[in-house]
Amino acid sequence: MKIVAPFSHPNEVEMLLHYGADELYCGIHTPEWEDCVKGRLWMNRRSPRGANLLSWQALAEAISLAHTQNIPVFITLNSPFYPESARKYAVGVCRKAVEEIGADGLIISDIPLLIDLRKAGCSAPIHLSSLAGCINSGTVDFYRGLGISRIILPRQLRPSEIEDLVKRNREQMDFEVFALNDGCFFEEGYCQTTHALNPFCMTDWEMDSIPGHGEDSNSLGNPDLLEKNRTDMKGFLWFLNNCGSSFQDDGLPNGPCSLCLFGHFQDWGVDAVKIVGREASFYRKMRSLQIVKAVMDQIRPGTDPNEIAHYACRLRSTPDLCTSGLMCYFRESDDS
Repeated sequence: MKIVAPFSHPNEVEMLLHYGADELYCGIHTPEWEDCVKGRLWMNRRSPRGANLLSWQALAEAISLAHTQNIPVFITLNSPFYPESARKYAVGVCRKAVEEIGADGLIISDIPLLIDLRKAGCSAPIHLSSLAGCINSGTVDFYRGLGISRIILPRQLRPSEIEDLVKRNREQMDFEVFALNDGCFFEEGYCQTTHALNPFCMTDWEMDSIPGHGEDSNSLGNPDLLEKNRTDMKGFLWFLNNCGSSFQDDGLPNGPCSLCLFGHFQDWGVDAVKIVGREASFYRKMRSLQIVKAVMDQIRPGTDPNEIAHYACRLRSTPDLCTSGLMCYFRESDDS
């Protein structure tokens, strides 16, 4: 399996290559995009500042450095949708990134953008973003017909669903799954909010109780139950937000992951695992890659996947966080 790692500045590329990344991905944000959308829409699913390269020169520098070690670089334009005028500009961005700057492929979620790229003659490999919500074999067939070469599976799938989907389709499609960092409360492929207006799910909303009927303790009017639900929700969001962006005592990052499933992913035929966090610090990116590479290095022919899981949990050294189940990307059920 390949390790796919993010960057947001050329000075991160050498470090990622040194610690074993097999593919890199990044976003770009241009002044012309602001003129096009007037600040109403991000070019991709991350904030323009801090998560994206801000010039073509920076992108060219990063790609050139990655290519010295034959490491491909993919450009993400995975906004859930693009208005027609913005989509025309996005097609130009994609073509320039691939044909002039040398990017190796694209990460796309919007179907009209995907169709427009093919109509424009863009023949670069395209990976389907998790925001496209590919969750079954019928959807795999649909996107294969549109020329997708790899599908990034959503965070909300169960391990058994990933196994079934990959085994049924691995001869015709490559698959990528999330490995580390950043959860999502909603199924992001069906989330109609935009982070450009602040994440709806991460906002610390104030809640008022609604008068209930009768003496039902489960009524929405029960203030004690409402407060418990609010507390539980805040706790869950803390896990999704990389456990408050915290680290273990040894510097390894806390946060959502699938490290203990790597052995199974290998057996099922998963092609790549993705480290999330283009906006993360240089240090968090480095330590994230180190822990993913450490687990990946344990995978050898004949290795029991359960041994990989035990090794990953020992690296975590946070048994209370792991056993909660709330730090797992892929859970077989809500109770696991």
